[in-house]
Amino acid sequence: MMRRNPVLIGPGCLGWTLVLASLLFVASADAGLVEGDAVGAFSLEKDGGGTFEFPVDAKGKVIFLNFWASWCPECKIELPELVAIREKYRDRPFILLAVNMDRKRKAADKFLQKVGLDLVVLYDNEQKVINAFAPVGVPASYLIGPTGKVEKVYVGFKKDYIEKYIKDIEALLIGTVAEEAPPVQTDQGASRP
Repeated sequence: MMRRNPVLIGPGCLGWTLVLASLLFVASADAGLVEGDAVGAFSLEKDGGGTFEFPVDAKGKVIFLNFWASWCPECKIELPELVAIREKYRDRPFILLAVNMDRKRKAADKFLQKVGLDLVVLYDNEQKVINAFAPVGVPASYLIGPTGKVEKVYVGFKKDYIEKYIKDIEALLIGTVAEEAPPVQTDQGASRP
């Protein structure tokens, strides 16, 4: 006599099949940009008018690209911290960009007016850049090196992230200074990198 395994055969089997199929679909879907990926060219509208053109406006700079929304509680805490980081590196080759993810720009504008942050906000009205990066949460930030590659990805926000941001930004800024520095002359006249 053959016994049936109720776990492998029966109505529950269909449920497990659907779960596995959905996991395979999600795994095969484009997850967006991850560390090491090159950032494609994009153009986004600035809140004060004009546009930000990547990579033209970012040439040789470290970019901290933050995706945020007015309805996101962590974003409201993180944005002032990011502005402070931007101030810290004001005289360095560093740019902070805040891409708003609100579906209605009015909500973002109202939020920004209320908090009064000095911040370059970009609007992705057609969701092209948001779809290209495909952040898995909000807030989400991408640290982009001078070569145009994603160096770090941060999802969510906690206070201790600020230390990580600064450490990672510093490492990239040190790298940009080393790349720009001219060779040093030694006593024998030979140059060192």
